[in-house]
Amino acid sequence: MTHVSASHDRKAKGVLSRLRTDARGTTLAYMTMALIPITGLVGSGVDISLAYVAKTRLQQACDAGALAGRKSMSGTSITEADKTEARRVFFYNFAQNTLGTETMSTTDTSAANSLIVDKNAEGQLQISAKTTVPTRIMSIFGNENLRIDVTCVGEEYYINNDIMLVMDTTGSMNCAMGAALSCAGTSESTGSKMSVMRSALKGLYTELKPAQDVLASKSLRLRYGFLAYSHNVNVGKVLYKAGGNTFNYVRNPYQYRNSTSGFPLKPATTHTAAWFKSTESGFTAAEGGTAGGWNGCIEERATVNTMTASTTSIPSGAYDLDMETAPSSDTLKWAPTDPAVEAAYSGATMPNATACPKPAAALKVWNKTTSGTDVGFDNQVDTYVNGLGRTHHLAGITWGTRMLIGKGIFAGDNPDIFNKVRVARTLVFLTDGYMDISRDYYTHYGVEKAANRIAPSGTSEATLETIHIQRFKLMCDRAKTYGIDIWVIAILPASESVTEYMSYCASNSAQSIKAADTAALTAAFKKIADKVGNLRVGG
Repeated sequence: MTHVSASHDRKAKGVLSRLRTDARGTTLAYMTMALIPITGLVGSGVDISLAYVAKTRLQQACDAGALAGRKSMSGTSITEADKTEARRVFFYNFAQNTLGTETMSTTDTSAANSLIVDKNAEGQLQISAKTTVPTRIMSIFGNENLRIDVTCVGEEYYINNDIMLVMDTTGSMNCAMGAALSCAGTSESTGSKMSVMRSALKGLYTELKPAQDVLASKSLRLRYGFLAYSHNVNVGKVLYKAGGNTFNYVRNPYQYRNSTSGFPLKPATTHTAAWFKSTESGFTAAEGGTAGGWNGCIEERATVNTMTASTTSIPSGAYDLDMETAPSSDTLKWAPTDPAVEAAYSGATMPNATACPKPAAALKVWNKTTSGTDVGFDNQVDTYVNGLGRTHHLAGITWGTRMLIGKGIFAGDNPDIFNKVRVARTLVFLTDGYMDISRDYYTHYGVEKAANRIAPSGTSEATLETIHIQRFKLMCDRAKTYGIDIWVIAILPASESVTEYMSYCASNSAQSIKAADTAALTAAFKKIADKVGNLRVGG
């Protein structure tokens, strides 16, 4: 029998004890087993993070595509072109296979990976996009893809629209499209620019009527105002309304302008209320209007004659170009033109007399045709016939801006916010010629040769024209500070170009348009309608 000594037994027990308590030999095994769940946790975090990034980008592309498709739509009708536009913008922002995602079908609604554009039950454009993101680490556990999907709706947000139509109604507008700039007449010829303008304006209304109806259904509005100009503007009736149905904004009596140059004009004259309220200035018989009184045209309020062709800002004393200061004194009021002044003028003869255009019409919602006493849009447009006078663009831009903005004497009727929704403002400036100034005409600044209201005595007509141009450009700048979107449409022969100052007035180069023929003019108004119509989206 083998005998084990006590000391040897103790040694054996010590080894076994150390093996039992020493983990160094098992650490690798333990770590190997632990790496499996750790890898799963880390891998899922990485893959889920990548899927989150993919879904975020998918959602952004979906929102952009839905907005683009909604803008392309007309009302609640959706066409294939609208869907195509939505898909185009979507894939511009999230191209096929971005971050390794599966290709999305655009036609198969039952496909596992698809991009579907359609209209939902509320009539809004809806996009549904779904695809899969490949996993990087979790695939070793059999999870090869993660599903992502988004849905978005291109809702239509509505805004109010005010459009001021500023129209050149001078003698050259009586000539046919394409006529030389020197052409002018006292009545319209066949195919006159005036008649083409009337058709284009009616076309603008027709294009925007669906938008007008949609806005009305939301208790919002699309309004139009009209301002015809030559070398004056007929604003008598709108001044009466702005003054609280009084003529408090019109000077009475008024000393018709004289100067030291030896041109005697009519002395101070007090006019009667009946003389002011005339059919010529736009009042109907039912409103108390009588024939033979004030024609509605004005002499501008106080100004300065120190501005030049290089003046870079409007001086504080030029109240004629001030859109906000209230007419609280005679200096700040407008004066009525008086045809008798012409008879008293002893200088050169004044052809075309005062050439007072048709009365201006304040912003309002128009029906297409007249109903009862409410004059319709088409009927209003049809009053602009047989142009007369010279071309003072300054009169057009000044009063077009004044009648459109939410400040000054028309502020009460032109709020910036209507029914808790903002108002977008558009000014369409239509002309067929260049600035055409005469010192002998009785204009909205009186007879310049006698009054010298724009420039000092002895200033040539050529210099006077450059001053008018600079005043025009400064007024265009001022109009833009009020957020007005300006379009300039120049009806010119093919051989002529839009002047620098007219292009300058437009809000951007794309909105300075030359129209050499009827088709071009119609297309120009179509562009305006498209932009104004789309302003109701995304506002």
